[in-house]
Amino acid sequence: MNHATSLHHAFYDATNDPIFIVDAATKTVIEANAQALEHSGYRPGDLKGLAIDRLLRSRDGLDVLFEKSDHKTYWEGLQLLKNGGEPIAVNVSATWIEWNSRSYIYVIACRSEGTLWVRDERGEDPGFTRREDMSFPMIIGQSEKIRDVCRLIGSVAKSNANVLIQGESGTGKEIIASAIHAHSHRCCGPFVKVNCAALTETLLESELFGHVRGAFTGAIRDRRGRFKQADGGTILLDEIGSMSPAGQAKLLRVLQEREFEPVGSSVTTSVDVRVLASTNSDLVKTVSADGFREDLYYRLNVFSMSLPSLRERKEDIPLLGKYFVQQHAKTVRKDIGSIAPEALSLLLQYDWPGNVRELENAIEHAVIVEKGSAIRPSSLPMNLVQSAAMESAPEPAVEPGLREKLNVLEKQILLEALSRARGIKRQAAAMLHVDPRNLPYLLRKHDLGEHRNYQPSLW
Repeated sequence: MNHATSLHHAFYDATNDPIFIVDAATKTVIEANAQALEHSGYRPGDLKGLAIDRLLRSRDGLDVLFEKSDHKTYWEGLQLLKNGGEPIAVNVSATWIEWNSRSYIYVIACRSEGTLWVRDERGEDPGFTRREDMSFPMIIGQSEKIRDVCRLIGSVAKSNANVLIQGESGTGKEIIASAIHAHSHRCCGPFVKVNCAALTETLLESELFGHVRGAFTGAIRDRRGRFKQADGGTILLDEIGSMSPAGQAKLLRVLQEREFEPVGSSVTTSVDVRVLASTNSDLVKTVSADGFREDLYYRLNVFSMSLPSLRERKEDIPLLGKYFVQQHAKTVRKDIGSIAPEALSLLLQYDWPGNVRELENAIEHAVIVEKGSAIRPSSLPMNLVQSAAMESAPEPAVEPGLREKLNVLEKQILLEALSRARGIKRQAAAMLHVDPRNLPYLLRKHDLGEHRNYQPSLW
């Protein structure tokens, strides 16, 4: 294998997205990169020669893939069918290549945070069934607050507007930014994340804009900055409030003119980048205290999103907890699939100053410690158990009574039944063995209003 071929394969396998090379005549895969093997679950020998319609599925069929074109074609809303696993929502770009008198299609399947199409409950596939609750697979929740966030993502994703995402630490600002990028027209472009808080003022300019060889001591070669790496895609400036005044001035120019000079260079570089910024501080107060440029704030704040804390959406804790249990149990190869009601009660009582990140850490700790098939209170971190007990009983002489504990359990059972029944109350009542006429009373009792959609959202 010569040097050029080795370089081609190194680049091919280093690409983050699955790539399939398809023989246009036989409609079968002749080559795939490492990411394609990982995402599809096939071994190299099984994947080679496999019909592409065994790997990709579209509501409208794959005929458009085989319509020869001189240009790269792109379409959304497909599925990558995993070998023996759940399908993955993808967006696909395809390029026709002519080589040695044969036609090949270079297919890139970018993982999407977009709509997932699934079979119905009977396992049939009648032209696909759209599941609106699966629109953003990385966001988990059923509360109205988190649904509001998703509506905002849907509104802003297709635009090129700068977005300022604000929220406490651990609320999932990076996940929201990823969803915006994945749902945008730039989804097949790069998504570059920069932690501004981790960069000193001396490193910031080089990190963002790059440098040329000899620009400073130790600059032994040219280096592309993060903005150039994100060209054609999206850049997330995390903890933007910690950026130095000098960095803010340079960033303002990029936002205004979409161009910059690398450190040590007089050559202007242009970029096509969408900018998302996130912060856990109140930038309005920082601007008032002259800690952040007002003109930069308004450039970034074209569209603003405020993420709710976990204590504001505690009804999402059961779904989040179950998801984290399953993920971490799989990692450590334990057969743990649920959270015991008494442990869930503690999770619901705790105030979660560290938000979703703290919840995940607590669940990971519990999964490591737990010896049974469900998370028990004894497996939770001790500080959480003690804090939850103090918050639920501020006066030592007053502890939650049996009725309060039963109410918590009753509410959780209602939520789980409604989720399993996809919000269909008659089915939920049948699962609970209660008279359907009594279910509205139970919903009002636990402030679960009849208008709510109880199908859990996994975005």
